[in-house]
Amino acid sequence: MATGPQQKRKELREKRLKAEAAAKGSDRRQGMAKIIGIAAFLGVIAIVAVVAVSLSGGGEPTKASNDIDKMLAGIPQDGLVLGDPKAPVTVVEFADLQCPGCKAASEQIVPDLIDGPVRNGTAKYEFNNWAILGTESVTAAKAALAASEQNRLQQFVENFYANQGLEGSGYVDEDFLLEMAEIAGIPDIDKWQADRDLPKWDQVLLKTDNEAVGAGFSGTPTFAIRKPDGSLEEINAGTPEDLIKAINQAK
Repeated sequence: MATGPQQKRKELREKRLKAEAAAKGSDRRQGMAKIIGIAAFLGVIAIVAVVAVSLSGGGEPTKASNDIDKMLAGIPQDGLVLGDPKAPVTVVEFADLQCPGCKAASEQIVPDLIDGPVRNGTAKYEFNNWAILGTESVTAAKAALAASEQNRLQQFVENFYANQGLEGSGYVDEDFLLEMAEIAGIPDIDKWQADRDLPKWDQVLLKTDNEAVGAGFSGTPTFAIRKPDGSLEEINAGTPEDLIKAINQAK
């Protein structure tokens, strides 16, 4: 017999899948794509199986959520922004949750940004979902944006990166996203599920894309300083030291 949390997970997943099935009812193009690309499709199935095994791991995330919580402890969040809203410098990252380079930046650059300039009030950190790697990236981005409605965006993003699978392999499914939401500590999972479908996210993602393209950015991750007039100045953030130097120059 299913336990309370298991039953809740099952109900949420079934509700979500029914909603998506209704939305896709008239779309038959995927079937044709599978026929045309059957060899590639079978290869992807094999990859998905490997990824599923690696992600299952007895249900344990590859990076403990309490490590992420410790990194973020005591720092205010408001929607997409982490840090003191009165901080003199705004650092903006344009990232795709499926991007391996973005995962690397989250491990090698972002911790120093958060523990240094963000924590001491020199800079605030704005995370923008630039979903450029396909439909799974859009799905992931909307899940992260829904987390921002409860001021848990950064916890969701960091846990997603810690458990990131192979781009386009199908790992960004309902079970994976629900697990990320739970270990990110989103207080109201039902609200998060509903918020994923808010119509405003399409406009948010379009605005992010327009802003990144308009600024001449070529891919993810891209870091920039947002100037007082709202324009963006790209940072060559190959190392944490590069990023912190740019912040100090912008003060």
